[in-house]
Amino acid sequence: MTLFELERNADFEQLLTYLEESPNDDIRTRAAEIIGSLESKTSEGEEYGYPRDEIIDALVDVSQEDDADSVRAAAIDALDQFGQDALEQFIGEVSGQDIDNIAEWKKAQLLARGLSADRPELRMAAATGLGRIGEDNVLNALAERLADPDPRVRKRVARALGRIEAPEAVPALSQRLHNDQYDVRIEIAYALADIGTDNALRELIEVANDEDETVRRIAVDALGRLGSVRAVEVLAEALRDDSDAVRRTAMFSLVQLLSEAPASASHKVREKIVGELEQATASEAIEPLIDILDRSTETAQRRNAAWLLGRIASDEYRTVAQDALIETLADDDEMTSKFAATSLSLLDGDGLEKRLLELIDDSHRDEETRVKALFVLGKIGGEQSRTRISSFVDRTESDRLRKRGFSALSKLGGAGAMSGDFA
Repeated sequence: MTLFELERNADFEQLLTYLEESPNDDIRTRAAEIIGSLESKTSEGEEYGYPRDEIIDALVDVSQEDDADSVRAAAIDALDQFGQDALEQFIGEVSGQDIDNIAEWKKAQLLARGLSADRPELRMAAATGLGRIGEDNVLNALAERLADPDPRVRKRVARALGRIEAPEAVPALSQRLHNDQYDVRIEIAYALADIGTDNALRELIEVANDEDETVRRIAVDALGRLGSVRAVEVLAEALRDDSDAVRRTAMFSLVQLLSEAPASASHKVREKIVGELEQATASEAIEPLIDILDRSTETAQRRNAAWLLGRIASDEYRTVAQDALIETLADDDEMTSKFAATSLSLLDGDGLEKRLLELIDDSHRDEETRVKALFVLGKIGGEQSRTRISSFVDRTESDRLRKRGFSALSKLGGAGAMSGDFA
């Protein structure tokens, strides 16, 4: 069974077997990453048939004993995802210090001592723990470790400073943003975005115009974490970058930004993004959004891409946008499916009504796709739809399709009285 299948099935027992016994460093690393990502599925203790404390014990052992740096680092990050208690278990076993049942500020001071430990894994865990605690009495000690000789430590120090959202750390982070290896610079850029002050934003905007393509991509990626109108403007400019990688990253960031915008600014940011993308060319906007629907596994990205397509697709790209949205009607995520249906209703024309009528009659298509197609027809259909749907509801054996058909007919002024979106 593949790691993907084990992740899908939340098979902790087999994942731990891979983590502890596989001879391949990459497989052990990926197993640790998956275990961390599945943490929410152990919140009920035995919900998935494997005790949470045994998972943590295994991660603690691997964090100390595995021969590969990448595996030990991934195990520590997994412990972080299991919460402060799991991380402190590792710190306690390695340092020999009992840090349970003490005040947070005192705990922060004890963890800060771990930043100078000989073992880099302990420095990594100390930095991660300090980021979780969020006490600002150790900011100087954390910032100093941005010069740690181990890049794994520097990454987690940057992540911790971002978690604490410490404006005082912006100068130190900015300096390292220009002078470190790629993966560390990514964490530093994310930290600046998480801090989100004016000077942090200015630094990212400046770097977004850097001569180095890699640096621009890092900045554009990080700007997606900022739910601000100013970030939208910078990302829209990046859609015209000479680098294809930067352009695609800019689109991913714009889509992500829709989710990151605070409630108070959500409408303004959403309007700004739509306005900017309407001004972009099809290759700058439509194609990347379709690519996200086709390839992305991130639910928020797919939802927002589906929502945006219906609002910015030009006449030239109407048909290919319709194609992408039709294929998304049966998405596993109900909200993504609903957004796809709503966007389709905004892209009437180019024979959409005929295509959807053929789709509802196709018994080989997924029922969810046909349900959503009937919803769209209820919004865009005409006399042909009334006639075809009336015949369809008489012969379909699916209660759900029949109910949705009656709802569509009701909206089209035909027979039937049932209603309710996506019934």
